[in-house]
Amino acid sequence: MLIGKVEPGDVIGRCRIIRELGRGGVGTVYLAKHQTLQIEVALKVLSPALSLDQPALAERFIREAQLAARIRHPNVIAVMDAAHDEPTGLYYIVFEYVGGGALSWHLRNGPLPEPKALAVMIGIAQALVVAEENSIVHRDIKPENIMLDSRGAAKLADLGLAKHDIDSRTSLTMGGSYMGTPAYMSPEQARDAKAADTRDDIYSLGATFYECLTGDPPFTGDTPYNIMSELLTKPSPKVSDRRPDVSKSVDMICRKMMAKTRGLRYGDARALLRDLQQYQLHGDGCFNRLEAASFANDSIMARQKALQHGVHTSADNVLSDHMTPNPPILRTVRSSARAPRSEDEGAFRAAVWLLALVVFIAAALAFAGRHTLLNQIVNQVAPAKPVVLAPPEKKPSEQVAETSKPKPKPHPASETNVVEQPAPLRALPVALPVLSDNTNAVPALPVSTDTNLAAAPVMPQVNPTAGTNVALGIVPSVLPVPPPAPASAFQARDVAEAGLNPSLITPTGKASLLKAIGRRTPGSPSPQTWTFYFYDTSATGNARFTTVRGGRVVKDGQDLPVALSPWHVEDIIGEDKLKFDSDAALAAAQALIPNTPITSSEFELVRPKNSAPMWKLTVWAKDHDGQEQEIGTVQILADTGYVLSNDLKPSAL
Repeated sequence: MLIGKVEPGDVIGRCRIIRELGRGGVGTVYLAKHQTLQIEVALKVLSPALSLDQPALAERFIREAQLAARIRHPNVIAVMDAAHDEPTGLYYIVFEYVGGGALSWHLRNGPLPEPKALAVMIGIAQALVVAEENSIVHRDIKPENIMLDSRGAAKLADLGLAKHDIDSRTSLTMGGSYMGTPAYMSPEQARDAKAADTRDDIYSLGATFYECLTGDPPFTGDTPYNIMSELLTKPSPKVSDRRPDVSKSVDMICRKMMAKTRGLRYGDARALLRDLQQYQLHGDGCFNRLEAASFANDSIMARQKALQHGVHTSADNVLSDHMTPNPPILRTVRSSARAPRSEDEGAFRAAVWLLALVVFIAAALAFAGRHTLLNQIVNQVAPAKPVVLAPPEKKPSEQVAETSKPKPKPHPASETNVVEQPAPLRALPVALPVLSDNTNAVPALPVSTDTNLAAAPVMPQVNPTAGTNVALGIVPSVLPVPPPAPASAFQARDVAEAGLNPSLITPTGKASLLKAIGRRTPGSPSPQTWTFYFYDTSATGNARFTTVRGGRVVKDGQDLPVALSPWHVEDIIGEDKLKFDSDAALAAAQALIPNTPITSSEFELVRPKNSAPMWKLTVWAKDHDGQEQEIGTVQILADTGYVLSNDLKPSAL
């Protein structure tokens, strides 16, 4: 068996193999049935190559499983057994089986809603607290090692292969070079995996949090080494740059979790759990009470201290609108820090010049605008005066001669009613000259004969020698107006179907729809992102999903695993049942709460077993503090618009 392939039906220990679930760097996980307990379990088998080449590693594999078996917690996958199977020569660990799939599978549909991502983080943070109490560092937290059960509860897997601080002589590594996954490991873990502690697990969980909210890991690359290069040289990205609708508390918590400097992260898992739970209970109203609220100031202070010692780094050098202006450290360090290096000085000078240019342009625009307003007021209140044409430009020699002459002093009596005009402005003729040779000439403006009114607004002259006769300052509209993005589910479905393989389109001209999900966008009543599941008749039990965001397909045509989505022909929603679009369902929900404007919504079009398809609509509205709060759910039949259930409670605001 050591050199053979494990097949369904093989028995390892007391478990009979059903099928393979996945492969990792140290072994393979199978779905199996425990022959004594008669339950489904997850069976992790250590790679035969590792067990043969490193006997000490095989012993550690079993010993760490024994240590992890002592942990009993709802957010940790329980270890049920571990042994060396004599008939096959394989080392294995038996875990409880969680049938909801890995978090990585759920992220294939795109980012999670913020409340769901927050619930996952709270569950894994609780698991980290337990691991920390047992002196266990996971070192490989990532979406593949977080499982969700049928109720959505998150469970941390692979603690049996974690590092226990009582023994660091032998490490379970991927290929013997490092332990962990580059896209999620901390910078210091990438340099030395043996020095990892809880703060490295917090970083990895922060990278997972970032992916839950944005759909992508914080650092990506073609190879693990490219990813590690990005990790070690670039600052951690912010969630708010990719997802502006995220709350400021979640954004700052994630940034603190992913701080490049270990000392700026949460010191332990309990501190992280406390911030997550505070926000879950009170929202952004508790921002100032969060430990993460001071992260921006702390990162600036740490950078200034590093510069004092001659250390130049860009890590965590992030300014934020949540930090207090002009922190004291910026004033004290300037007087005692060493002279800046040449590149710092050059960058500082460039920034000063850029700031001066911006201030100058703003002042010039304000000055011009103020005098334009003054001219309009004078023209309205002053008596009409003859229009004075601007004198011709003088030659430099004439200007010098004129400036050398003594200027006569004005008479005192003439100074009382004189309104000085700004020097740069010159009077222009009221009417444009008629250009008889140009058929596109702009016609002259009529001059008002009413002596009680000021002269008509002046239009700048048109240069007769130019290739255009468009008056200066009038810009023609040449940019095409983009078509509006589809807001309703049925409109977005048409966009999704246009990008599908023609084999998925039925003779009716539509693809077989199984489910539709419209994700909430805060501040927008209708979802801006729709995901559609279409039945694939060429692969029974499979589906293909397509995501439409802002009127464009952003992810399309990916197969879903058969085991995790057992679709059937009976699940297809008939076209005759799709009468009510999402806009109609939203209007029906709004009619139920006429005095509470709906600010955001989340849709799900489903067909329960032996039932008609229905819209499940969750809505949000603003409370007295201007914060969006969920006010309940309503279910509406998609064919008749009949309201099946109404759980909307606007009084909760």
